[in-house]
Amino acid sequence: MIVPLVLALQLTKPPDHWFGADKLKHFFVAAFTQSVAYSALQAAKADHGDAMAGAWAVTAAVSVAKELHDRRTTGLFSVRDLVWDAAGAGVAALLLEHSVRRSSDGDANPPPLAESLLTPLRPGSIFHRVASPTFVPIR
Repeated sequence: MIVPLVLALQLTKPPDHWFGADKLKHFFVAAFTQSVAYSALQAAKADHGDAMAGAWAVTAAVSVAKELHDRRTTGLFSVRDLVWDAAGAGVAALLLEHSVRRSSDGDANPPPLAESLLTPLRPGSIFHRVASPTFVPIR
């Protein structure tokens, strides 16, 4: 009688709670994945919208692949883990959206760093006064 009971307890799936250390890991790994994928796509010269869409696709693929792996190894495909993954990716996307520099014409891609460093300083700006008090750019 004890052997069937022990076997039955071993065959049950582990509990899937909404909160716990595992859920925080899903949140932060998804946020990290979203940020790294966005940055990599931006480095590859993708515009903001394409980089954001690509980052969502990469994060979703990684999250679903992790759950498929969990299903194969532990027998548990957790929709709750996917919800935490989506929350982490969403927070990262919001942070990325609010940290994008936009130029005066509305373009979300700022000029390359070397180009922005080589442009003349605007007269009257604090950098212009500190960098060269007698310099006046010719236009």
